Amino acid sequence: MTGSFIRRPVREMPASQRNAAAIVAALSAAGTRLLFGMPGGGPNLDLIGAAADSGLRFILAHGETAATIMAATYADLTGAPGAVVVTRGPGLASAVNGIAHAALDRLPVVVIADTVPSEDRDRISHQRLDQAALGRSVAKAAVTVGGPHAGQAASHAVRLTIAHPAGPVVVNVDAGARDIFRQDGHLRTPVPGHDLASLATALRTARRPAILLGPGALRCTEAVRAAIAGSGIPVLHTYRAGGIVPDSAAEAAGLFTGGTMEWPLLSAADLIVGLGVDPVELIPAAWDYAARTLLITDVPAESARYFTGGLELVVPLPAGIEVLATSRAPHSWPPAAGRTAKTDVTARLCRAAVAAPGRLAPQDVVTTVRAHTPPGTIAAVDSGAHMLVAMPLWTVEEPHRLLISSGLATMGFALPAAIAAALCTPGEPVIAFTGDGGLGMTLMEVETAVRHRLRVVVVVFNDATLSLIKIKQHPTGQGGAEAVCYGPASFAAAATAMGAAAASVTDVAELRAALAGALGRPGPTLIDARVDPACYPAVIDLTRGAAGRRCGIGHDNAWQEQKQEQERAQ
Repeated sequence: MTGSFIRRPVREMPASQRNAAAIVAALSAAGTRLLFGMPGGGPNLDLIGAAADSGLRFILAHGETAATIMAATYADLTGAPGAVVVTRGPGLASAVNGIAHAALDRLPVVVIADTVPSEDRDRISHQRLDQAALGRSVAKAAVTVGGPHAGQAASHAVRLTIAHPAGPVVVNVDAGARDIFRQDGHLRTPVPGHDLASLATALRTARRPAILLGPGALRCTEAVRAAIAGSGIPVLHTYRAGGIVPDSAAEAAGLFTGGTMEWPLLSAADLIVGLGVDPVELIPAAWDYAARTLLITDVPAESARYFTGGLELVVPLPAGIEVLATSRAPHSWPPAAGRTAKTDVTARLCRAAVAAPGRLAPQDVVTTVRAHTPPGTIAAVDSGAHMLVAMPLWTVEEPHRLLISSGLATMGFALPAAIAAALCTPGEPVIAFTGDGGLGMTLMEVETAVRHRLRVVVVVFNDATLSLIKIKQHPTGQGGAEAVCYGPASFAAAATAMGAAAASVTDVAELRAALAGALGRPGPTLIDARVDPACYPAVIDLTRGAAGRRCGIGHDNAWQEQKQEQERAQ
């Protein structure tokens, strides 16, 4: 076995093996069962060997960013720390995008990198970076593990990554460390709370309250459901908070992004209450609702800076939920106001645009896949124009069934996240919705899914264009087609070459047939969906509208005429 050295007493091991054993012990104690990565030399292999002997499974990826996203998704779905091993220098540098994703989505990930040993730093510059500084720039902390206090340092790193609010910690393994353990990064102390009387008073006087759910409320799902069920108060959720209130509930009003989909509902409200909302998820647009806004959070997020005129109440979230449940007065919303708002948005999205013959409308791709997959199916969504239809149209009844890189909004997320989700839910199908740009960044991870026989269904919205960026080009058209357009590519052929099943589809009937085949086989399938990018401007207008234009998204006259022609055709 690779790590047979672990059977020796720890004190007799070489320093690198002692460090590896300490890190694995700390991860195992916290419940971690998978280790992702792309290893380099000896210290990395020592860690993988120690993991094997401790029952941790290692998943080899094709790139460090993808491996880190896998680890972050594992943490998101299991609650245990994710773990990823990378080599020094280029390995850690390549993982930075995944670390930043974990940081902004508040996910606990231990990123383990070997280093140039301290006793060699005066003479070795090859692959030597200031890894502590690099780690601190994107993670909660960078911790050095090595020397006589390696176990203490490793345990501290794991505690730090899961301490609320969670986030990534970079562990730099130094086999030559001689210094005593020093804490680098500290556990956050509780923040003095605010009086909840203002919330109780506002609820007693409000006649049209609305609730915004953010990711901070995920750990209070049952309490939120109990407080809201049967109330008739409309509830919107951010990307990561989907499923806290089931989409089938009468109160479920759909997605809240800071855009314009939610405008009809929020403009009618006289009180807006946020529970665990993190502004990192929201479109950077003006907050111009007249209703009083109260933001309940147990971690200071400076929410009032985004919600202009809002008041952030830093209190234990369960206490705020209890006030919400017990202090509200009768309201004047019509019956099932939330469901009505959500149904209206869904209907408008589905008829927003019609694809040209021989092409699929993006919304038809999502609704078809959703209609033909089990209700609990997990979907991972990449950043790009397609996410503007995938996120509101993929309905869920439980949390953690719709995954996206929300804070960082990085491309290249969906396929690695779907692989991790499939590993966490053995035998269950997982959907990866990705654009051609995002899949181009992670295409080789299809082989990872093949190697592990994972039921991942990759649905690529193939239009040979960075469609969201193309929309942002208008009306000036900076850079022309060279800035946003690719040549034609057959992702189906590429997936087949890696051993996956694949199909190319151009209409709903072909998509249904390809999906039926994908759901009937044990391994991965890639569905190359040829979509019409001309559908996206209408989707942008509906989902972001004026908010989108304030972010630099607009249309020139030609695109506006195209939209009008589509509306006439309907």
